Amino acid sequence: MTKQLVWIVRLSRAALALLFVTWAPAGVAQMMATLTAGVHLRAGPDIFFPSVMILPPGAAVQVFGCEQGFNWCDVQFGLNRGWVDAAFLQAPGPRGPVIIASSPAVVGVPLISFSFNNYWNTYYVGRPWFGRRAFYYNHWNRFPHGRPPPIYRPHRPPPVFRPPPPRPPPAMRPPPRPPPGTRPPSGGRPPATRPPPGNRPPPDNRPTQNPRSGTSSGQ
Repeated sequence: MTKQLVWIVRLSRAALALLFVTWAPAGVAQMMATLTAGVHLRAGPDIFFPSVMILPPGAAVQVFGCEQGFNWCDVQFGLNRGWVDAAFLQAPGPRGPVIIASSPAVVGVPLISFSFNNYWNTYYVGRPWFGRRAFYYNHWNRFPHGRPPPIYRPHRPPPVFRPPPPRPPPAMRPPPRPPPGTRPPSGGRPPATRPPPGNRPPPDNRPTQNPRSGTSSGQ
């Protein structure tokens, strides 16, 4: 009886191992990666998809492959399956750890595609957002390869602050005009002075000369 139980246990382990190998994708044993920060595990390769969970920094995940452009990778953490921004996945390379988003060929990550119906029907049946699958499916039809994650990289230097260029000095304004009546005449000449009408000098009393006689007449 004991030998029969041992045989049953051994057979059960072999069956479980065979079932695991049959169910697991081809890339299961290919790659392990570590998260460089806490990120969302999404239900698809896009920030539009719902969050399955928040993965802690330093967590080890299993990478099955990445979508076109190597922006998002299909990973598994425990029993949770989803997509992660490849900029936060660090995998071992020949010369040390590298970021998958910037060095996909170094670590040999495979290129895979996201099949919405198969993926959701396999991993998300019973999830709160599964009832809105038509809403998310329409979005995936608009963006068949997903929109790239926000342009944020852990090793990107902060933006450099540049002060605005100085403004040019204001244009020179002409001098104010003098009040009426005090403007000098054109040419800079002083105005002509005329005596008042009542103060004219008397006529000259010099004798006049008669042109015929050549003599002058006087009083």
